[in-house]
Amino acid sequence: MMRTPFLQRLAGWLIPLLLPLTAQAGNPACPQGPLAIAYYDFGVAYHQGKGYDVDLVRELARRLDCPIRAEADYPRIRALKQLELGLADIGSSTLITPERQRYLWLYPYNHSKNMVLLPRSNRADSLDDLLKSPSLRWGAIRGYRHSPAQDRLLNDLAQQHKLVIAESEDDLYRMLVNGLVDVVLAHPISYDPWFRAHHAEQLVNARDFFPDGETIAGSIALSKARFTPAAAELWHQELRKMYRDGALRAILRRYLSEASVDQVLKQPLE
Repeated sequence: MMRTPFLQRLAGWLIPLLLPLTAQAGNPACPQGPLAIAYYDFGVAYHQGKGYDVDLVRELARRLDCPIRAEADYPRIRALKQLELGLADIGSSTLITPERQRYLWLYPYNHSKNMVLLPRSNRADSLDDLLKSPSLRWGAIRGYRHSPAQDRLLNDLAQQHKLVIAESEDDLYRMLVNGLVDVVLAHPISYDPWFRAHHAEQLVNARDFFPDGETIAGSIALSKARFTPAAAELWHQELRKMYRDGALRAILRRYLSEASVDQVLKQPLE
């Protein structure tokens, strides 16, 4: 059958449009097509469309040649539900639990823990040194939970009337900078941006006085409803490449101090 001029022109218009879609359908890293990303507000990881989670996901997608069709933020529980139902492809800063592993592929890319923050004038080299001070005042946020060992210590300090309660992170850090408390516990993704914003980085040291304390792994989350095991493993391997070639460190360094990046990348991804 001879093609009419109209059909020939129509084919000329449609083929260039369909070729990218055809190519995309054959990309093993994103077999379901362009991606929907579900973020949630979490310190410098994600806030109002910016953060190291955004930079990380976009760089992984770029390296794997997977276009992003939508990015949105949700409350934490809703973001997980979007991933579970396959309404979103990828999430970030997700803790690993047995329940989440049922519907997510989870690959850690940083490990964080509560650090001890104290004024630079304090020369304590260990927790024992710190606790020798009879006038010690420790600050903590009302209702916040730390590692079991840290919570036991704070309970003991409360019994000794050496614990000062803060209402928020902002309140806690202000008390430390203003000398109302001598020491606090906090995660880098929380304290780093606060001290940077208040030009107070040089006033405080972060020390790891709980070397065996609980470490929290922040993971990239891929929906099992959207990714096959083989497709998810391509993202995992690319993440490991970013760790090895320094790209992951460079992204984190945009938002965290050098010392904090050293801490969150202290545990290898290999």
